[in-house]
Amino acid sequence: MTETIKTPQGDASDVTVLDKATLAVRTREMKQGPMSVTLAFEGGKATGSAAMGGPAQAISADTGGPLFADGPATFRSVAALSLKDGYTVTFRNFDAMKRKASLKQAKVIAMEDVTVPAGTFKAWKVEITSAEGEPGHQTIWVDATSRRIVKVSAVLPEMGGAIATMELQK
Repeated sequence: MTETIKTPQGDASDVTVLDKATLAVRTREMKQGPMSVTLAFEGGKATGSAAMGGPAQAISADTGGPLFADGPATFRSVAALSLKDGYTVTFRNFDAMKRKASLKQAKVIAMEDVTVPAGTFKAWKVEITSAEGEPGHQTIWVDATSRRIVKVSAVLPEMGGAIATMELQK
């Protein structure tokens, strides 16, 4: 899964490679300007390096188990689950900046009609929060028929609680 963003600070890319059978995260590579983070995940360990404009620093951390729904694979991986009323799942991510694993929880809140530029969809409303009480959360709307992500709303604590919204255009 690849995500590319154009920002005032320069283009950013985030590439996550998943295991096809389990959707477990195998590798992740993030780049923006002089910042570069390369990670591999295997055997409950995260290894790699991070460079923030200077010499690269080694990363080696325990993840506590396999990772799921991390990086640009987050929303599509959650959409692939057996969503239904009341469905809840807890999974691991890896915070590359903090260099530690974290637990997330995805919970189906409702089935609702959501209208975006691409049309109106009957969608599962799924909220993703920290299972450890960290601030911020994401809400995604997953079309019940196609399993496409039609809308995302994210509260970004690292940006003073700003809300980012993405909607399917076509």
